[in-house]
Amino acid sequence: MKKYLLAAVAAAAVAAPAQARDGQVYAGIEGGILLPRGQDVNADVDFTTAPAAPAGPADVFVENAMEADWERGYDVDAILGYDFGMFRLEGELGYKRAKRDGFDVDDDFLAGVNAALNRPSAAPDPGAPGLAPLTQDDFDDLDGKIGIKSAMLNALIDVGNEDGISFYGGAGFGRAWAKALDDSDSAWAWQLIAGLRFAVSPNIDLGLKYRYFNTGNLTFLGGPLQYAGNPNSVGVTAPVIQTTNAAIFPEIDGKFRSHSVLASLVFNFGGA
Repeated sequence: MKKYLLAAVAAAAVAAPAQARDGQVYAGIEGGILLPRGQDVNADVDFTTAPAAPAGPADVFVENAMEADWERGYDVDAILGYDFGMFRLEGELGYKRAKRDGFDVDDDFLAGVNAALNRPSAAPDPGAPGLAPLTQDDFDDLDGKIGIKSAMLNALIDVGNEDGISFYGGAGFGRAWAKALDDSDSAWAWQLIAGLRFAVSPNIDLGLKYRYFNTGNLTFLGGPLQYAGNPNSVGVTAPVIQTTNAAIFPEIDGKFRSHSVLASLVFNFGGA
């Protein structure tokens, strides 16, 4: 009789993961690949001309002068939640990071800067043709990165067999704190989530998760990018040799959007 009782208890324990998860707390860690979308970059251009007379090019602010193309990065988070049954509510602390490989510069903006810097120069300018025109290559080596910390509250719905494979989906809302161009900003954020989990034991789930992440408007102002100009012979009867240099302050001003694919490891405290 004792043997049959032990066998019945063992069978019940094997079949119990779904019931053990309902009404219980769970915690987990997740990590994977971050695929960020590019962001438009404005440019505040400060021209310095010497000698000052006659007047050189005026300072200008150009919207969408460049684009920051973020490379593939990483996304990690920790979750702590409560399973109400078909519905789950969880808190999430996350961190995302991606590198920037230079700026993709608008052709019209590049042409305007070259004209202001007299690159290249032509006779009768001294030393013509002087410095070559700026090209995209002059902005490709301006590496950088973006890092985003987030605190989110997610609401999720589960479907499927929690004893084996289950699927879930939902949305989250919270706050994001970001740093880029050596500047910081914060904004509200929201995300969409979909995933699947496989119960490997009454306590442990392995999973795969997709996340679309979107922040409100973030603004980062970077330090100047310095570019020298060529001497320019100004005037006819009494030529003046002037040189104009440029300091370009890049400004990222917009939403951060990304896609992530994450692996999950979740511990259910209600397991046997």
